[in-house]
Amino acid sequence: MKKVLIFSCLLMAFATIGHAQPPRISIDVIIGNRPPAPAEVNLMRAEEQKHPNIARAMHDIEKSMQALHDAPDDFGGHKGQAEQDLRAAYVSLRKALYFRLYEDRH
Repeated sequence: MKKVLIFSCLLMAFATIGHAQPPRISIDVIIGNRPPAPAEVNLMRAEEQKHPNIARAMHDIEKSMQALHDAPDDFGGHKGQAEQDLRAAYVSLRKALYFRLYEDRH
């Protein structure tokens, strides 16, 4: 009886481990609605190290968004549109970089 109980406990433990969810990043983090939790930060850094070109492009867009925001004029409304476009490009790059880690699979 003990052997059956131990075997069934081990079987349940292995089944649980086999169905464990892979590490994920919330879509809210990816689109910037909330800051990442420490575990998400580690996952994000690992992906950035694997894909330095995309990470560099994201940092370049961040710098461009700040420079545009600091510009003294609205340039006939084009500044606002450019800010929206840069934000959309930034979110798209984040989705591309972290697509394997999405919590919300699209």
